This record gives sequence, C-alpha cells and structure tokens, in this order.
Amino acid sequence: MNSYSDTKTDLLLALNGTEDALQIILAKREEDEDSFSLLDAQILQVPGKSAFFMIPAIKSSLDLFDYSAKEISHIACISGPGSFTGLRLTFSAAAGIVSGNNALIAGLEYLPLLAAGPAKFIKEPLWVVTHSRKMQVYIQGFNPLSGKEIFPKPLTPVLPVPAKEALDIILSYKQEKAIVFGSGLSKNKSFFDEFLADNPHLSTLPQRFNSPAISDILEFADKADFGKKMPFPLYLRGSDAEDNLEAITKKQGIPLEVARKMLKDISPI
Repeated sequence: MNSYSDTKTDLLLALNGTEDALQIILAKREEDEDSFSLLDAQILQVPGKSAFFMIPAIKSSLDLFDYSAKEISHIACISGPGSFTGLRLTFSAAAGIVSGNNALIAGLEYLPLLAAGPAKFIKEPLWVVTHSRKMQVYIQGFNPLSGKEIFPKPLTPVLPVPAKEALDIILSYKQEKAIVFGSGLSKNKSFFDEFLADNPHLSTLPQRFNSPAISDILEFADKADFGKKMPFPLYLRGSDAEDNLEAITKKQGIPLEVARKMLKDISPI
C-alpha cells in the first residue's frame, strides 16, 4: 500500500464492453462530495477477445497504483445496449468483484453517455445511432442542452430497429438541422453516406465520437445512483445464439423446448 492507497479514498472502476473498444477506467475521490479524478484508463481494441484481456487489464491498473481488488469501493458498468458478449463479460467481472468486497455498483446507459460529449458544444438535436448487427442499429434522439442542464434530455427511448427504420424515425421529426453519429453509421457506411447526401440539413461527427470520452464516463459516475443491487444489462435484442437456437439444439441433440427453458432459467448477469 502506498500514498495512493488509504482508507479514506473511494476507488472507482468503470467498465465499458458495449462495442469493439473495451474501456477500463480507474479513478478515485477523497470525499463523497468530490468528483472522481482519473488515475488510469485503458482502451483496448480487442473485438471478440475481451475475455482474455479484461481481468489482466484491471489487475494492471490496480497494480500500477498499489491497489488490490478488495479496495474498489464503486463500480460503474456501461449497461448498453450493445454487444451481448461484451455486456455479459463486464457485468460478470463486476459481479465477481462485488461478491468479494461488497462494492457499490451502478449501471450507466450507453447512448445518453455518447450524446453527453457533443451536446456540450453542439446546439442542434443529436441522433445517436450505434451498431447492433448488419443493417440493424440502436437509435436514440436527444434535445440540445438548455439552461443549466448537464446532460441532454432524450427525445425518444432507445430503440432497436432496422437501419431503414432509423432513417424514418429521424426524418419524422422534421428538424431544420440535426447531428447523426455513432458506430451504426461507420458499420453501414454506404447506406448512411447516401442518406446524409440526400438530406443536407443533417450532418455527422468524426468517428472519435463513436466511443464515450473518459471525462464523460467519470461525470456520469459522479451523478450515478450507486447501490448494493446489481443493475441489469440493457439487452434489447436476443443474442446470436438465441436467434439460432433451433439450429444449435439440433446439432447438440437437445430438444428445443428444453433449451428454451434452460435459457429462461439463466441469470441475466
């Protein structure tokens, strides 16, 4: 234990596995009314391989400042929607830590987090469009910041829709100007490029805004309602395994209804 590690410090671990970039953030604060200040942040581009990197990366951050997992007092999990596997991994890691040290935990919704950064300097409505699967996206609209607001208010709930339906939703609001951005655009580039070209009142942002800024994650954590109850990941569509369950059960020789019951009994974490 060194000068960074003492009994007065709240230690925050924030985990984001919603998309290709795995984000692992370590921060601390001395008093409850203080904001969390960054100690370490890792962004790992390991799509499909997060299981091999997440725990070693968490340990690396803790070791750097001579902390142990038992000293983590708060955990913030980005709750999605996003990658089914990524959410399962980050929430499972968080659940394991909580079971060992009784840390407080909170879930942070992903699309409001993505909107928070651009909303600070953009005065038009925002449409966050993130990747779900080929030609499928998650979409949520946000109003510009008003008055003393810190975070933008949502225009819509987050919706899992085909890409074509996302366009219809955006156009239905008949906004004079708006910003459309997120991984859904880059993953379906030609489709959205054509849409933006046909609608010059809409514009987009550089791809660096496709991941939440570390400062925004910490700001959301400062305002989060931490507690003892494990939050739920925001699953808005079935996993690929669920969608292909019939084919999988045939190969495994398991009756389809038995497999469905097994899935129903599995914990959401």
